[in-house]
Amino acid sequence: MNNIEQKVLQTFQNNLIYLSKKHPEVYKKVDLLNQAIENGTYKEKYALEYKNEGYFDVLDTISNEWLYGSSSIEKAKKMASEINFRKDKGTIETFYNYKFDKKAIEVAEKEDPTVSKFVLMAPVVGFVDDLIDKKTSMKHIFKFIFFGVGLGVHIEAIHQKIEASMYFVIEDNLELFRLSLFVTDFSKIGEESELYFAIMCDDGALKQEFNKFYHNSFIRNNYIKYSLLYPNYREKIAKIQNFIVTQSSQTYLYDKLLQKNLRVIEAVKKKFNFLNVSKHYGDSSVFAKRPIVLVAAGPSLAKEIEWLKKNASHVTVVALFMTSAILCENGIKPDIIVHVDENYKPVKKTLDKIEDKSFFSKSLFLLSPSVEMELFLDITDKSKIFVFEDRTRYRFNKGFLEGFSVGEIGYALSLLFGAKEIYLLGLDLALDPETKTTHAKGHLSSEQNGAKLQKATENDAVSLRGSEFFVKGNFMEKVPTLPLFDMSIHMVNEFTKKLKKHYQKVYNLNNGAYFADTVPIHSKDVELSDIDKKTENSLDEIYHFLLSNSSDVMDGDEKKAFEERKEEAKDKKIKIEQFASQRYPSMDQFQKAFVELAGYLITLQNEKTNEIAQIYIIYLENIGGYIGDFFNTVNLQNPKRNIKKFQKIISTQFLKIIDKYLEFIEKSNYPDIG
Repeated sequence: MNNIEQKVLQTFQNNLIYLSKKHPEVYKKVDLLNQAIENGTYKEKYALEYKNEGYFDVLDTISNEWLYGSSSIEKAKKMASEINFRKDKGTIETFYNYKFDKKAIEVAEKEDPTVSKFVLMAPVVGFVDDLIDKKTSMKHIFKFIFFGVGLGVHIEAIHQKIEASMYFVIEDNLELFRLSLFVTDFSKIGEESELYFAIMCDDGALKQEFNKFYHNSFIRNNYIKYSLLYPNYREKIAKIQNFIVTQSSQTYLYDKLLQKNLRVIEAVKKKFNFLNVSKHYGDSSVFAKRPIVLVAAGPSLAKEIEWLKKNASHVTVVALFMTSAILCENGIKPDIIVHVDENYKPVKKTLDKIEDKSFFSKSLFLLSPSVEMELFLDITDKSKIFVFEDRTRYRFNKGFLEGFSVGEIGYALSLLFGAKEIYLLGLDLALDPETKTTHAKGHLSSEQNGAKLQKATENDAVSLRGSEFFVKGNFMEKVPTLPLFDMSIHMVNEFTKKLKKHYQKVYNLNNGAYFADTVPIHSKDVELSDIDKKTENSLDEIYHFLLSNSSDVMDGDEKKAFEERKEEAKDKKIKIEQFASQRYPSMDQFQKAFVELAGYLITLQNEKTNEIAQIYIIYLENIGGYIGDFFNTVNLQNPKRNIKKFQKIISTQFLKIIDKYLEFIEKSNYPDIG
């Protein structure tokens, strides 16, 4: 055995040991492939060869083409030479480019922090924008993405140049990745930097792995550099951009979470019934007696409304509130109505479309306790309202359901209730393939979407509602969707994986997105009219079932945790005030103190009392890119003066959050809340 053979075998063994310890899921994939190759059940497509010129290449034994076709070392050097520290070249931005003039900042400084997401963002963003030009360079590249591994030679070359803190490595071809383990010493790179891998991953797994990379040291996300090995991987840049724009911090901002806390506390104080959503009710619950049809407002609802009219009296109709006007127009009364959005206007506009409010007289309501409750109390009795938490944990012993939209929340409830058959209608989570509309006619958002696919290029910003791309379809090979819907697709699949029992069958009636472990079926092939349902009796059964699994008062543990929230918030306020009063003569000292404070503010000291930490996490993720830019810009002017100014600005915003939160807590008049 010559030295080259010894070296590649040793590198391979080093990598296997490293992967088995640090990345066991990747190791399992490689190990299974190794076994398949050894026992002859998998025939290798690629052959690793060492060229006399001193480099490795890979031969595709089917097409007889070389992966590199020339020196892989020279290609790696060229790719490394193209990487620079500029912010405007070869980067993926992770924050919106908001602009605030002096007047806007002055107004924001006087506003209540719950008024708008911009109130506490404007002072920070305005300060950094005035101070730093986008064409400047970074001191250090913290995060870097490799789109394609090949033999990984370029990964070593680029790492030697930039020494990034974290790398995200994406490769779809497991066999090629296995060959790279003979050539590239990932174990050595892993000693110097943090590595994240997405090897042979579907979109769901890719997003999951990216989120780990993204959320680690999120103030380092300001500019993420990347290298593209394969041109056809450019579409993955668009996927990463979608993952960024659909982060929860971008879709549910700190101001909404502050408002939610106040409303949930009010719901607890007013003794609304909190439904237990911490368990699956199994196949003996009242909901197991007949199928559930979950009615959402996607384009397929309008197309299948006649089917629903025919079958509604034979099933349990669980409808999202925003479908109410459409259902009322068609004479379909839902058994259960679900709503979680806090916004006042959509609810009011929907109610304005329904002249006869007796339409709601027999429906039961499952609501987030943070919705505009007064609007619902105008159309139903408090006794018919059951609430469940999503992002807060005040009634933690009753569980919570957290999603991106009401669609997947309604689906999760249907699974938890134990229905043996669940039919999804209007849960398209896609644009209509022909009209490009987002919702059924009659819904407030049924206007023409007009979204156009954005090309994934450097520094592109992707819009939640304005960037079209394609996903696997339920009936079609692929359907157009939006980042906002894609978030929910992943969440539907996650709920299926976590909550769906073996006896439960889920049927997808929509010409929209495909959902994992569901059965695509056309409505013409579904006949439910032979199921006997006595509406009043069945609703009475459901009501007593919900009531027996609800509680309108806090238990002892929940009361104790409520008191602990106050103490935790007061401790955080003291830490902020200490940070604000200190002097920091250098950027390094200030950065260290800030990171320490931020880490303390976002630490979940107790899963049962994590609301304030979650608010700070979202806020810091909203402004993290700007903070990172402040710390990581070369040749920052007047550092001492700007450190002092930034310290005052950020301390003020932190204190506004904690003061508002404490105001909410103290308004509850504990212990009367229980």
